[in-house]
Amino acid sequence: MALDGSEHEPEEPDPEADFRDPESDSLTIPRVDTEDAGSGLRADLEADLEAETIETPEVPSTDAEVPGELAKAFWALVIVVNGAVLGVSLGVLLLVFEGDTERGGALLAGGVLLFGFAIRRYRAFRTSASASEDGTDDADDQTDEGESDDRPDVGESDEGEPNEESSG
Repeated sequence: MALDGSEHEPEEPDPEADFRDPESDSLTIPRVDTEDAGSGLRADLEADLEAETIETPEVPSTDAEVPGELAKAFWALVIVVNGAVLGVSLGVLLLVFEGDTERGGALLAGGVLLFGFAIRRYRAFRTSASASEDGTDDADDQTDEGESDDRPDVGESDEGEPNEESSG
């Protein structure tokens, strides 16, 4: 038929011919040299563990490269954002699959609040960091446009002298 080989095709080699045992009608498993050496499995495993010891390279500490305040703010934000992701995802899962509006809604709302807190905290840190780079330590003197607040303090006139009203 169509699957039978034609008389013009060469014979295909038998890949298992090298493993045939002439004494039996089955395949033999090739032997490895260490199996014939007389050692047991335990000795072979111990020899492998001793031979494969790898020296661990020392990693330089990067703590000195990052300011402490930045590292503290970073890890605090990581924890808050992880909590927000957990709350939002579990809240959505409970709402969609369980229909539990009480717990699911609370988790979803809590996650959204944590995201808002993380954004607020990030912006506050970014503002304080940019203010410290400018040489001022007080971030409250900056307005939204990044210009300093030139309004006189209470009790001062435009010239920086005390008002007559506030001197008492």
